Amino acid sequence: MLLLAPRPLGVRALLAAVALLVPVAVFAAPAAARSGPPLSEPAARLASSLHCTGDPAASARAGRTPVLLIHGTTSNSRANFSWNWDRAFDGELRAHCDVDLPDSGNSDIQVAAEYVVNGIRTLYAATGSRIDLLGHSQGGMIGRWALKYWPDTRGMVDDYVSLAASNHGTTVFAAQCAATPTCTAANWQQRTGSNFLTALNQGPQTWPGISYTQIYTRHDEVVVPNLDSNGSSSLPPAGNVSNIAVQELCRFETVEHFGMAYDNAAWLLGMDALTHPGPANLYRTSTATCGRPLMPAVNPLTFLSNASAALAQTAASTAAAAILPAEPPLRCYATAACPGR
Repeated sequence: MLLLAPRPLGVRALLAAVALLVPVAVFAAPAAARSGPPLSEPAARLASSLHCTGDPAASARAGRTPVLLIHGTTSNSRANFSWNWDRAFDGELRAHCDVDLPDSGNSDIQVAAEYVVNGIRTLYAATGSRIDLLGHSQGGMIGRWALKYWPDTRGMVDDYVSLAASNHGTTVFAAQCAATPTCTAANWQQRTGSNFLTALNQGPQTWPGISYTQIYTRHDEVVVPNLDSNGSSSLPPAGNVSNIAVQELCRFETVEHFGMAYDNAAWLLGMDALTHPGPANLYRTSTATCGRPLMPAVNPLTFLSNASAALAQTAASTAAAAILPAEPPLRCYATAACPGR
């Protein structure tokens, strides 16, 4: 069994309490309109989705900004991060929280985004200053939905590091859903040209004050195409955006989609972003360890068992996921059709 690092009871209790209080405070505030739509998921369920390690306020005071980690479709926090990035953050005494999306990230991303909103607000309140986000695949994209439709979260985030994000969808899911119109909700929404992604990418795709580091691999077989900075993962060029292929740092990198969660080059670029102002800088990042397949925090002796368990989680959740004949409809807040708005 894969286990996350021990989580101090005091911090978990604090975060749970904040998670219960934040929605009430936000909805009662005069500036509620700037906080986005009310969260429809039960507060207790939102709170129980967070798994945290360390003291966020102390970590921030020590210069190690706390991080909210967001897993990908078909996965969960344990399978995606407990044996790689969680271990890396534990090793440097950086506080962090992992959020578990409902149904292993297979269901409506609009619902899953509420868990991210709650995670941002909760960790921000416990930290007392801005936090960072790190996401893989859907996790690298879903935070953008949260930031777009819950504007209060924009002032809570410093860096957003994405690994193989599905920012503009994938032709793989587009073909799959067209050929057999029975995809999961999340696959419908992550296909190229979906209503969900059209809404997400209409208007500004990034927000001032947040540094976006989009790390991708040219060998991605899931989020396609991703051959250059015009690919799915990349965001429009701006001073607060870096779009970097791991092959630009390490020329002979062969990592695919799944491996971006533990890849050494992706870790080098991600940590450059988290430890410097602004997004990652390709020319500032050391190439001394290029050629190593695993980030330093990954134990090579348990790598095969951990990777196998993560793939087994994907297989099991895929088999159990509900399939739909069409994409879920957009929520009224995404179409400006909510009553009274």
